[in-house]
Amino acid sequence: MDPRQYDRKLGVKTVGLRDWDAKGRYNRYEATPYRALEQLCKNYRLRKVDRLVDFGCGRGRVAFFLHHRFHVPVIGIEAHDKTYEEALVNLRSYRYRARHIAAPIEFRFGLAEQYEVQPEENRFYFFNPFSHEVF
Repeated sequence: MDPRQYDRKLGVKTVGLRDWDAKGRYNRYEATPYRALEQLCKNYRLRKVDRLVDFGCGRGRVAFFLHHRFHVPVIGIEAHDKTYEEALVNLRSYRYRARHIAAPIEFRFGLAEQYEVQPEENRFYFFNPFSHEVF
């Protein structure tokens, strides 16, 4: 399925790239391909007791896809202000379509390296969220 078709199905807009002003520390926004997410889901299952944190979540593609697929709680962490705002717009649209899914999904603004992982958060997703110096 074409990425834009997947986005339409979820009610979001995640296609496209965005560069950072601080290029040395953080990588540009580039969403994980849906094909890679499909492959991940074939080989790795999330359970209802799992809680996912997506570091460098961008516009929320991974968060929406895995929340929709597995009905698990998801938190996305994003440090680029404009990209974070786009994730919030996507969240409003997605929640309307996914109102039947009880698990929470949310986004927080801030640096991934400053996020305090909570004891119940047990699954973590990283797709090129920051440079190797930060990692």
